[in-house]
Amino acid sequence: MSYKFVLVNSDSGIPEQSWVLPTPIVVGRCPTVDITLDDASISRRHCQFLIDPYGALIVRDLGSTNGVYVDGRKVDKATLSMGTEVRIGVLTVRVDLTDDEMDEISQEKSGAVYDLVDTERVQIVQPEEERYEIG
Repeated sequence: MSYKFVLVNSDSGIPEQSWVLPTPIVVGRCPTVDITLDDASISRRHCQFLIDPYGALIVRDLGSTNGVYVDGRKVDKATLSMGTEVRIGVLTVRVDLTDDEMDEISQEKSGAVYDLVDTERVQIVQPEEERYEIG
């Protein structure tokens, strides 16, 4: 089984796009993240989906401007069950299980587990005129 992340139309509830990806994945507006959502309400690195040491799927806000909402409540970090809808900015992503195949690159990445206590913000150092913080 793999996780399927489904972008759902907030008004109609109809799926618009989906991704079958292994965790951890980062969602944001930046083209280098795992799921890129081109919407002004989405931060460059908005949130992350990952498996905690106990095997639960977690969503974690990466310091976004407009927040992450699970069941209508703003969260910094939350455990998800299948079918849960997560609002990221003004967009909604539903998490499902699927038997759909991942591509080879995704399969190599599959199975990573992260301890949430050990994860930290990262700063990328660039020339003075192009500095910005990730996370």
